[in-house]
Amino acid sequence: MNRRRSYKRRKTLYKLIIFDVDSTLTVTKSGATFRKTAHDWQWMLGRLSKLHQLKQAGVRLAIATNQGGVAFGYFEVADILRELQAMARIAGIPKGGLYICYTHPKASKEMFRAVDNRRKPGPGMLLEAMRDFEASPEETLYVGDLPEDEEAAKNAGVAFEWADKFFSEDSHVAIQAPSDSSAK
Repeated sequence: MNRRRSYKRRKTLYKLIIFDVDSTLTVTKSGATFRKTAHDWQWMLGRLSKLHQLKQAGVRLAIATNQGGVAFGYFEVADILRELQAMARIAGIPKGGLYICYTHPKASKEMFRAVDNRRKPGPGMLLEAMRDFEASPEETLYVGDLPEDEEAAKNAGVAFEWADKFFSEDSHVAIQAPSDSSAK
């Protein structure tokens, strides 16, 4: 099976969609593969408008992102947190909808060197988001761009969609507003 294919679509309506950040929603301004600084990012074409459409449709949105650059000293927690909070605010993602893992098992900064179930491909951040947004695995979709993202979704028991497919013109993801109509 081609690794770029999504899991077979379920006939489920998603009330929570969780997104990876780097190369899913944003790319670097510098053109580098990874951020050179916390400020080295820009929205990918069409991503922000799609997030706003989902938000208007009543879908709960969240972010789950590994930020190992902190673990290797490329930037400070406060700097990347400020940038990710600004990005989430622009996208209409609520304050409680941002899940970040700063650890890495081979980190050069000892305080961030750890094996952590929250770090993708571990399911920790996805499980936290489902708990916080009161969504079952069947009601949750994770959108990402790396095999680690796909594996995290599998480990959390949620559906997965590749970012390029999800944001394509022919994407038809079934969505539903939360039953209590109050997005987190």
